[in-house]
Amino acid sequence: MNRDSLIERLSTVVGIPVVPYDETGAIDHPLLADLIRRLVASGVTALTPNGNTGEFYALSPDERRAVLRTVTDAATDAATEAASGSAVVIGGVGLDLETAIADARFARDAGADAIMIHQPVLPYLSPDGWVDYNVAVAHAVPEIGVVPYLSTPLVGGAAIARLIEAAPNVVALKYSVPDPVVFATVRSEVAAGTSSEVLWIAGLAESYAPAYWQGGARAFTSGLVNVVPEVSLRLLEALRRGDSAAVESLWRGIRQFEHLRARNRSADNVSVVKEAMHQLGLCRSEVRPPSAPLDEAARAEVRESIAAWDVAVAA
Repeated sequence: MNRDSLIERLSTVVGIPVVPYDETGAIDHPLLADLIRRLVASGVTALTPNGNTGEFYALSPDERRAVLRTVTDAATDAATEAASGSAVVIGGVGLDLETAIADARFARDAGADAIMIHQPVLPYLSPDGWVDYNVAVAHAVPEIGVVPYLSTPLVGGAAIARLIEAAPNVVALKYSVPDPVVFATVRSEVAAGTSSEVLWIAGLAESYAPAYWQGGARAFTSGLVNVVPEVSLRLLEALRRGDSAAVESLWRGIRQFEHLRARNRSADNVSVVKEAMHQLGLCRSEVRPPSAPLDEAARAEVRESIAAWDVAVAA
């Protein structure tokens, strides 16, 4: 693992691909491969299979591994065809420690460049326990990068710094606390607690990307990228060149869509993305429990939110 090179390659839009299902409810792997090729052809160069937009918690262990394999192979093939260099694949892992370690090793062996470790879902999470969990997974795959996912303010900068010092292959943090002030504070505490540079990824996608960019994030995750990757990439470029007018214009253009995903504590996050893709002819709209399909009123809201977008749909 070349740490500096991997950080540079991760400093971009990190797409979280959906998992399409066929008419029987099984994963449609040929279509998944097509969707990945569409993303790479559009310029997306970092992908996290088995993220939350990929319904990580609704997939079986075998399905998660099959998804990882399909995404890795399709991304490699698409990058080769486009002669654009390899796309970075960050495989999502998590659940109990034994499962997370086994899936991390599978991701490494399948060709993933890094893993993203989901925040443990236990109701009783301590900062020290979070550090221990991530260190154990990171030590199991020292050959590849590690990106812990953090969505609770309970884990502060001192704990994150201890993790970075204990696990040198932690190259980035996916930070998803919806408070830019907390983010800036935590980032400052981490900088004071370790000499190792890490990339901060705004884990709340385009909605928070501008505010987190001001606090030092240099990448952001995206579920929107499944629908209209060009918009996400234009937002990244506007942030990089400091074009505040363009950033605001792009942010306003996606605000309604992202609001639909975030309302009711993100109950319809994946459902909204898949419904938009369905309306554009990209995949079926079905999701698995505990997500639920949208009702007619919500489907109409999705239709309205994407009506003004210039969306190029692959044949």
